[in-house]
Amino acid sequence: MTFNWEEILKDYSGDLTKTAMNLLFIVLVFLIARILLNSLSKVTAKVIAKAREGSDDSKSKELITTMTLLRSVSRYVIYFIALCISINILGFGSVAFNMVAAAGIGAIIISMGAQSIIGDMFAGLFIMFERQYAVGDYVKINEHEGDVTSLAMRCTYLITRTGERVIIPNGEIRTVVNYSAKNSSAVLTVPTPYEADTERLLQIIRETVADYAKEHPDTCCGEAEIVGINAFNSSSVDIMVRQPTRGREFLNVGRELRLAIKKRFDREGISIPFSQLVVHQRTE
Repeated sequence: MTFNWEEILKDYSGDLTKTAMNLLFIVLVFLIARILLNSLSKVTAKVIAKAREGSDDSKSKELITTMTLLRSVSRYVIYFIALCISINILGFGSVAFNMVAAAGIGAIIISMGAQSIIGDMFAGLFIMFERQYAVGDYVKINEHEGDVTSLAMRCTYLITRTGERVIIPNGEIRTVVNYSAKNSSAVLTVPTPYEADTERLLQIIRETVADYAKEHPDTCCGEAEIVGINAFNSSSVDIMVRQPTRGREFLNVGRELRLAIKKRFDREGISIPFSQLVVHQRTE
């Protein structure tokens, strides 16, 4: 299809009423697109709110992730269709032809350097289909670690433990560690003094960890493993402890177990060793 640009320009320059009406229709098209997106946003927000109230955590995460992706995809699709309709209103071919032409222009843009954007979008689709992680999971992506707050076509959004918002293009994701995919473990290294009875210390640590697990069944699952002596350091005998936890709870459990062990050591009169330097002075 070819356009007679001279006739189109002459038509618009000679009929201001028609031009104004066409511009009004274009504004109306984008207004309808905006209303559709707002309506979709409200519907997905209700679905997400209902999913968060559900008892099945894994299904809730999948549903929330699907809704966030649906928002992202719909934004591109609806505005793309609105653009093609607007071009048709201006007299430049049919809607179907404009969509094909826009796709052709998109291919040219890709060849001119927008490959990364398309790569990010395809990576986002693969993340969704392969279910690598979902909204609400605690993950480590590349060198960034935090909670997934949103998964869009182009980017993944994280909130770190210090409250920073990290935006990662999906195409740049190389490695993913999903701590929420299954149960994790809080791994502790407890330094103990050389002069203490190690067998007694192992029993004290075993009792302390077992008591903590009984008091916190919502975060701990399974029996703790007292691995034993992990290393002989310059000033301490290091004992390793591994406590199975639910999902990302290994962070909180690790901190609280260290506090519980420290309190028990204080009651037992056991000091936690620290680095010391012995200086020998030569006398003549």
